[in-house]
Amino acid sequence: MGAALRLARELRFRVWLAFTAARLRRLGGRLIADVEQTPRCLGLPRLELDGSPGTLTLRIGRDVRLGRDLVIDLAGGLDGTVEIGDRVSFQNGVRLQPWGGAIRLSDDAQIRDRCELKSAGELRIGKRTILGRAVTVHCEQQITIGALVGFAERVTVIDSDHGFDGSDTFFMRQPVRSSPVDIGDNVFLATNVVVLRGTTVGANSVAGAGAVLNGGAFPPGHIIAGVPARALRRLG
Repeated sequence: MGAALRLARELRFRVWLAFTAARLRRLGGRLIADVEQTPRCLGLPRLELDGSPGTLTLRIGRDVRLGRDLVIDLAGGLDGTVEIGDRVSFQNGVRLQPWGGAIRLSDDAQIRDRCELKSAGELRIGKRTILGRAVTVHCEQQITIGALVGFAERVTVIDSDHGFDGSDTFFMRQPVRSSPVDIGDNVFLATNVVVLRGTTVGANSVAGAGAVLNGGAFPPGHIIAGVPARALRRLG
């Protein structure tokens, strides 16, 4: 019975890959799929397209788990890459937006309910990192999240923003400013922490609930808190 279920699961996912490839090809795009082992799917992913697609490169490792209502959202005319390492687990309602960039998840990462990962650049998430429910990560240029990192609920990490000069110019038409974000290994960000462009967080640090890290370097091994945030004291 177990072998029959595995065969049915593999056939179902292969049919989804073939259907997705045909749909992208019909619209002028392309699918490059490298699947080491068929993932366990509570529901098949849903592809959303805005305009004529580019190339979607999808790499999936071994023992991957995909939750219900996983959305891969493609921007018109842009290529995108999604790399999912071994034993990566997605809960339900996750949205992946490789809008001209790459989303790379290392082995054993956990992406929990209703997370949104968007990348026009290079977004890397390290081994055994956990993103809690309703986390938002938007990458315009480069966001690196280390190994063994924990994000609590509703954490936001973004490496860009629109200028706002006080004129009548709609803010969405003002220039986008971006600077890389780097979060070191074994960092914990508590509920509702916001990390903005140009921020570096040293390894083994903790950011308290509601802290706003508004650029600059925070030293390793510290408690970080406040609006704007500052390093309060060394841990241990």
